[in-house]
Amino acid sequence: MQHLLILPGNSVENRTWGEVLLAQYGPKFGSARMVSYEHWEAGEPKIDFDVELVKLRELQTVPLFDASELVVMAKSAGTLLAFIAAAEGIVQPAKAIFFGIPFALAADGVFHDDWSVVQNFSVPTLVFHNHDDPVTQHSYTEATLRQYLPHATLITTLGTDHWYGDTDTYDPHIADFLSQ
Repeated sequence: MQHLLILPGNSVENRTWGEVLLAQYGPKFGSARMVSYEHWEAGEPKIDFDVELVKLRELQTVPLFDASELVVMAKSAGTLLAFIAAAEGIVQPAKAIFFGIPFALAADGVFHDDWSVVQNFSVPTLVFHNHDDPVTQHSYTEATLRQYLPHATLITTLGTDHWYGDTDTYDPHIADFLSQ
């Protein structure tokens, strides 16, 4: 049985994104959970990866994390959290579905030019990236995936924003990916 963990993006507006994906995809899984970030509750502007890693570590007692088929769906900063959490053994996804990975923002500020958390992410990965995403350039994401995560499947979508809430566009790709 597959279980779903949703890691939204940085800003509190991403709570809505997570809720949309939870409503759309959650019923297709044995269980589903969306993480709510501490900085949202505190009114802070930026995710604290260390705080969120501690929270994910505490969630390991939840049956969701014992599942052999954990699927992680993550957007933007949530994708970076997923990479780090997997590298630290906090989550062990069987598959990952990522939206709008902000590799350019992560290079210095999060990964400090150490791409090992991406390079060592060996699970099957599906990536959606809007061609004209204003937050993170498609060309940079494409080149980074090619270099550090070549097994990932990149689906280029025609969006001009960083919302990634058009589930109708993703549904056939996700259904196919999860059935493999």
